[in-house]
Amino acid sequence: LSFYEYFNYVGGSKSDALMEYMMYGGMPLAVLSPKEEKEHYLKKLFDKTYFKDIIEHNKITKTESLDELCKILSSCTGDLLNSERIANTYKSVKHEKIDKETVTKYIDFFKDAMLIDEVERFDLKGRNIIGSTRKYYFSDIGLRNAKENFTFFDEGKVIENIIYNELIYNNFNVSVGAFESFEKNKEGKTIRVNYEVDFYATRGNDAFYFQISADINNLETKNREIKPFTKINDGTRKVLVVYRPIPLMRDERNYIIIGLTDFLLEYIK
Repeated sequence: LSFYEYFNYVGGSKSDALMEYMMYGGMPLAVLSPKEEKEHYLKKLFDKTYFKDIIEHNKITKTESLDELCKILSSCTGDLLNSERIANTYKSVKHEKIDKETVTKYIDFFKDAMLIDEVERFDLKGRNIIGSTRKYYFSDIGLRNAKENFTFFDEGKVIENIIYNELIYNNFNVSVGAFESFEKNKEGKTIRVNYEVDFYATRGNDAFYFQISADINNLETKNREIKPFTKINDGTRKVLVVYRPIPLMRDERNYIIIGLTDFLLEYIK
């Protein structure tokens, strides 16, 4: 279930529903299970259904490597990754080598099982795919948290994953926005600066840039979050999603600012 579907079922407080969803996700039986049984169910679902199917379907013998790779993807949800970086992370954790080709193959297994999505970077100025790194998001945040044993709760990563899923549920094509800008540094020297927009999303003729922020209580934080918007001054709608429950508003540049729950439940429908 998307958060929209989940909230329509559970009702009550939007913020309470969001916190529950952020932890346990929207797998139907997890939603229906008593709270004390949700973790057990999701761990069992991960191991006995998803992993069992991947192992049997692809005739994998080294299951420990598969499991460790999935843990790396869960802890690095929303980070820019490539097979080489993942292989290096595996080596630092397990003190064993795994080749890039195996990493790529295992990731493809996860994608085929619809456990994760792979999101490419898109050059917002050059209008082409940047192939060097990608981001990975879990199809259900509860399954991701199960792989973390419900102990590593990085709020930013979880919310970014939920927003990505909600965009996909609502038929958006989603990529990570990236571009370069040439600017003067403090010494007056021209330098190249890399910027990233959390999501570039399109649906039909509609296009959006989405930035996600924990808070914008002070001007410095707000300016930092919207800086990529100011550097790519085109006609695409620019939306800053804030964790706090604030109503939709527009700033002096006509950028949209909206609270997370209203964004998930109303804005992108």
